Amino acid sequence: MKSVLLALVCISGLVACSDVSGSGEGQVVVAMPWARASAGPVKTGVVYARLSNEGAEADQLISLSTPVAAEAVVHEVVRERNMISMRPLETVTIPAGEVVELEPGGLHVMLMQLRSPLVEGETFPMTFSFERAGAITVRVEVKGIAAMGAHDHG
Repeated sequence: MKSVLLALVCISGLVACSDVSGSGEGQVVVAMPWARASAGPVKTGVVYARLSNEGAEADQLISLSTPVAAEAVVHEVVRERNMISMRPLETVTIPAGEVVELEPGGLHVMLMQLRSPLVEGETFPMTFSFERAGAITVRVEVKGIAAMGAHDHG
């Protein structure tokens, strides 16, 4: 009996610490969410993640929120005439059975008006709201300023 109870406690702990979440009508999974640590007294931050639509219909990311910033908005990097700029997107479509990467140099979440600097090693909650899948809240891991990807530990 003790071994069964111990196994249940261990499994529930693993589920609680997981960085993969999904809920609602749709079947979207938000995986490997991470942010770069703040560089000095800046008031913006950036978040990356993998959005997987495991459902049979497309879904749309329609809003984002986090207590660490006044606003969270998806931006895309645009390259035109040898210039690179960013522009906000109102929604992001995740086609059925496909993955959308929020990654350095591409789509990403901009955190505007940070309430305090993002510190390496800390985590914070962020809610991704989808048209079909509903609200999915994940813990975002803050990595070092030089981090370049979800698997980068530096």
